[in-house]
Amino acid sequence: MARRFVAPLTESEQQTLSSAYHHGEKRALRRRAHAILLSDQGHTIAQICEILQVRRDAVSRWLKQWEVAGLMG
Repeated sequence: MARRFVAPLTESEQQTLSSAYHHGEKRALRRRAHAILLSDQGHTIAQICEILQVRRDAVSRWLKQWEVAGLMG
């Protein structure tokens, strides 16, 4: 199975996602931000699923939305 990761994050994207992960009002936003940060660090989708205790399709959707629309996705 091919491994899929987000494109390398810029410093600005890392800071924005880190802030969303640590200070976001909504739990869903914090989890999505955490997933993207983990992917940027080289974690596989399977590893992210295990860490966040979510389904594979959710993580795949989050990564795809990030690629398409960034934080607004």
